[in-house]
This record gives sequence, C-alpha cells and structure tokens, in this order.
Amino acid sequence: MKKIAEHQDFLIGTLAYALFWMDESLQASLEAAGWERMNRTKSMIMISVTVGINRPAHLARNLGVSRQAIHQLLQGMRDDGLLELVPDPADRRAKIVQFSASADKIREDAEKAIIGIETELASRIGRPQLKQLKQTLHKGWGPVVVVPPA
Repeated sequence: MKKIAEHQDFLIGTLAYALFWMDESLQASLEAAGWERMNRTKSMIMISVTVGINRPAHLARNLGVSRQAIHQLLQGMRDDGLLELVPDPADRRAKIVQFSASADKIREDAEKAIIGIETELASRIGRPQLKQLKQTLHKGWGPVVVVPPA
C-alpha cells in the first residue's frame, strides 16, 4: 500500500487556508468597525447569498448542513436583521434568501474591508500575482469530478 506523503501540497488545503484567512481577516475587520463577530457558517451564508446562491436547499448542500439546520440559521439571521426569506418568483412553492434593508450598513463595511484586505494581500504577494490568482480561480472548472479508488 502506498503511503500518503506527510504535508503533501494538496490544492484543497491551500484553498481552505486561503478561505479561512480571508474570512478571519474580514471578521477581524468588521469587529474593529464595531460589528459583532459572525461564526464561519453565517459568514459563508452571507458570501453565498452575495454570489447568488439563495435557495435554502442549495445553501444547506454547499455548506454541508441539514435543511433543518439551515432553516434555523436563516431564522436567526432574519431575527438579527441580516436576511429575509421571500417568495421565489420562479417557483411559488419555494423561498429565496435575500439581504434585508437593515443589512446594508454591514454589507457596505464588509465590502470596504474586503477591498482593504485585497489591497494588503496585493502588497504582500504582488499585485500581478493577486490578479493572476483571481483570474485562474475564475476559470470554468467544469462539472464535479468523480475519481474512483484505484
């Protein structure tokens, strides 16, 4: 049996580290601006809705939580004035998640923070490298790959 090399440079680890670094930088920046720190799941919900993932079932699947858990999280975020569930114009039986009007200020502060974080990252790794990284990650990756065990 082949032994997996310790500390192998797998892309999944690098991407996870980058996501955690970005989210932690965002949460620290928002906290410095006077906002209460959000747990990572709520932060990922906010990011998902920003990029157009707005059905509770899709959020649950992407975040790896049950539908019941996502509904509890969404209810709490609704109670906090961040999100609201509205009828889906494409399917009367379904709801979609959208930002509430009272979330405008935190979203503005988050956008400013993200711009600042990216500016700092560009100064650390180089502006051309950050641009190339974003371009590379934006390329179409195609459908999910299924690789059977050898």
